[in-house]
Amino acid sequence: MSRYPREARNSRLKCISCNAPVVKTTDEQFVCVDCGSKPVESA
Repeated sequence: MSRYPREARNSRLKCISCNAPVVKTTDEQFVCVDCGSKPVESA
């Protein structure tokens, strides 16, 4: 996991398909840092 920034490594959300961290973007969406999918919809 050292290839991701610290904010991504500390993420509690993980992508289902690739097990990479999921981060919240500046436009309030959740995106996987590896495959780019959006596994979570914001409320």
